[in-house]
Amino acid sequence: MTWPRSGALRRGRLELAAVTVLVAVAAGPRAIDAQSYRGWTTTSLQLVELRPLGLDTVPRSEVLTDARGRFLHEGNEVTCVLATICTGYLPRGDEQTLAATQDLSLTLWGLGVQGLSVTTLVRARARAGGDVVWPRADDRFDALLAYVQLQRGTLRLRAGRLDVRSGLGFSAFDGGSASYALAGWRAEVYGGRSLARGLREPQNEALRGLDGFLLDRSVLLIGAGVSGRVLGTQLGTRYQREILADRSSLVSERAALDFSTALPRFTVSAALDYDFSFEQIGKAHATVSAPLREGRWLVELSGLRYVPYFDLSTLWGFFEPVSYSEVTARVGWSPGSELGAWLSGGWRKYGDTETTVILRPMRDTGWRADAGARWQPAQDWVLDGRYELEWGPGGFLNSADLGARYAINERLRASVSVLSFQQIEEYRLGEGRAFGAGASADFSLTSRAFVAGGFSLIRHRDGGNVFTSPWNQARAWTTLRYDLGSDPGLSARNRGSTTR
Repeated sequence: MTWPRSGALRRGRLELAAVTVLVAVAAGPRAIDAQSYRGWTTTSLQLVELRPLGLDTVPRSEVLTDARGRFLHEGNEVTCVLATICTGYLPRGDEQTLAATQDLSLTLWGLGVQGLSVTTLVRARARAGGDVVWPRADDRFDALLAYVQLQRGTLRLRAGRLDVRSGLGFSAFDGGSASYALAGWRAEVYGGRSLARGLREPQNEALRGLDGFLLDRSVLLIGAGVSGRVLGTQLGTRYQREILADRSSLVSERAALDFSTALPRFTVSAALDYDFSFEQIGKAHATVSAPLREGRWLVELSGLRYVPYFDLSTLWGFFEPVSYSEVTARVGWSPGSELGAWLSGGWRKYGDTETTVILRPMRDTGWRADAGARWQPAQDWVLDGRYELEWGPGGFLNSADLGARYAINERLRASVSVLSFQQIEEYRLGEGRAFGAGASADFSLTSRAFVAGGFSLIRHRDGGNVFTSPWNQARAWTTLRYDLGSDPGLSARNRGSTTR
């Protein structure tokens, strides 16, 4: 998929680059020698090979009928309505692609002004070969973060490309924020041009080809939050509002509240958000945790209510998306640092769909359970495994995985894993099952440079032996990370120890 570009988007990126240049110029040449920096750079490559399924026809003469009356073509189930032709979703030719990502995170200080720093996190992408759709591959460059910060005592000011992470989700915007701390409490206000959720792109016509539900107009975001601790309880609240740039219409208006407290025998944490537009509580959850027998056992009980969120720029919110409520219990056991295990189970009930049912009503409840363990028989070895089972209205998941990690020496570690799963949902395997295996390793080249890589292979069995079944997917990846600069705190301690 190709994204249309617009002058507005290009201007937004040029403006962001101009701000960064102006900050560097403002620092002046006199501050160059005193500058310090800290950050990292990561280069990642991923090779993905797939065998997609597609609707196809096969001659009836090439189709067999098994004891259960199913029509099979080379182990794949097909439908035979006509006397000479059968149809089904059959494996197509192999497809592969190579995707590359380059990240750079950098914080600079010592710019000639006390408390002034610049932080950036940028990402470049590239893709080569094949027709495999890779997320965001056509978006060559992103500035995930790019802001100037001024810290004076407990007052903090920021300007540029920012994000706010709270119970309302991840909200990114181009603008500014100010926060002030006093007596264990912190208050913050922020605002600017809202960016598309999950994309960090201006909400304009440049994204029209990606999602027709994104606004073709600029959106302004304002918000405020307060957090602190009182009587052993951590409290936090936040309010956030989005409106069209011309102030002609509301896009969203929400608030969130969260708290956590530790009592003598257990801890409690809870959070909820409220949507003023629809006058309803959105997501809400509460968890009670109790350690038993000197911490060797941990018992947790959680309750969750979830309502899909849509802002007023789309019509989907007015169709009253179905909510669900869930209760989950979890028990963990850890007699020592070398061994741990857990078991959990949950029950979910979906809200009324308010639709007319002609035949039998659909089931509106679901269950899930999972169990796992981690064992470290020796200092260099770690074994872990997990089994998960989930079934509900129109969906089913049954999966298991087992892995082992081994530290060959201080610089080299290796791991292997095997997995098996069956999923009946959007990407279903039907009555078949997938089996896979993988291996990876990471190596410390120097105290600053690290390289890692691995591969995995998955085969789908739908009758017959897994080793003769058609393969479905192969992947390989590698990552190179290099740490930049130094930790000023460590440098100060080192200088102090030398003096002594």
